Amino acid sequence: MYKVVFTVVDVKEPKSVDGGPTHVKGPCKIYKVGDKITITSNPGRLVLEETDSVCLAAFSAILPLTSAMERNVTEPWDYIDKIKYFSCPDSERPVTFKVERIPVKQGEIPLRKN
Repeated sequence: MYKVVFTVVDVKEPKSVDGGPTHVKGPCKIYKVGDKITITSNPGRLVLEETDSVCLAAFSAILPLTSAMERNVTEPWDYIDKIKYFSCPDSERPVTFKVERIPVKQGEIPLRKN
């Protein structure tokens, strides 16, 4: 089992996709470089103690990837452990995350903080 850590490595300034005006006026207001999102325990439990901010658009894109990244890679053709970067789906001001798979033992991460 793995926990998956997404660390912000780039927050882009707005840029038009088609040359027209952008629908946004500045970079993402939720993330800054160095922010982290940590997810573990399929089907994707957010570890609040290790997470700085959560954008629902980025999180909705990250969650399906995370379920696959939490499992062990057993087939030689499986590429999931080779994914190193991921971008949120905002086409005009994307945030780029570095993706890390960190091995954890069963029961190492508590289900609930008392």
